Amino acid sequence: MKSLNKGIGLLLTGFLLLSGVGVPRTAQASAPAAASARAALSPRLQKIGRIIREAGPAQVYFTNLATNQSIYLGSETMPSASMIKVFILAKAYEDIQDGRLSRKETFTLTSDNVVGGAGVLQGRGYGSKVSLQETLELMITESDNTAANLLIDRLGMDRINAYMQSHGYTHSVLRRKMMDTEAMEAGRENLTSTRDIALLFKRLYQGKCVGPAQDREMLAIYKRQTDNDSIPGDLPQGTVVAHKTGEVNDFRHDGGIVYTPKGDYVLVIFTRNYTPYETMAGLSERIYQAFVE
Repeated sequence: MKSLNKGIGLLLTGFLLLSGVGVPRTAQASAPAAASARAALSPRLQKIGRIIREAGPAQVYFTNLATNQSIYLGSETMPSASMIKVFILAKAYEDIQDGRLSRKETFTLTSDNVVGGAGVLQGRGYGSKVSLQETLELMITESDNTAANLLIDRLGMDRINAYMQSHGYTHSVLRRKMMDTEAMEAGRENLTSTRDIALLFKRLYQGKCVGPAQDREMLAIYKRQTDNDSIPGDLPQGTVVAHKTGEVNDFRHDGGIVYTPKGDYVLVIFTRNYTPYETMAGLSERIYQAFVE
């Protein structure tokens, strides 16, 4: 796993800008290059940039999906919490596409594979059968930890990590299963970055993650997310958001695609120190209003 550079692109007062065309990705972008990059951004994107710059300790990644321009603040690899599940889902769909995983498969719940924390499967009796499709769905919509662990066992932790590295999610690593307290106490945390999450959702939107049909199916699952207090929390009623949340210890994250009448964008917010959901929702709402005005 590569460590994320804390200051790539244009580092001005801690604020990073990237454009889809011609913006330097080196750590030592010159002042003229920085000014040129800012000038290449539309007034709308510049306003969103100012909002993001005021986001305090949060790490934020924004991509305009029409122009492929991105603005981001902060770039540290962080404990992923349940955000790591987006890569498990993508790997599962890749295996379905390749014929390694059958949609007809089922899992049997036992005392060895049921865990606590988020999810509904822990409330079902041992011996219950769960279809592959329901397992995939619950891992995202309910952030079900048992569902995630069933898929990790089926796909293989090494293969999931190989998938992330080979597909460019190089700041992400799966080191433990969900609710593995022994691993957590030993410091083995799952890791990712706002950049990797944003990249995956951009590819889903473009039909370039696994394949157009598979990506549409995954996006439909993300749109059925039940935890909607953060990015969607203060958005206008009826706004469609395809997203995934994550929370562990004092880390709270959310990331996905926001669909608007003026176009669509990717927004990923990573926070720590128990940042209130209302703070994340307020930031999301300000970005939305700047985007659609």
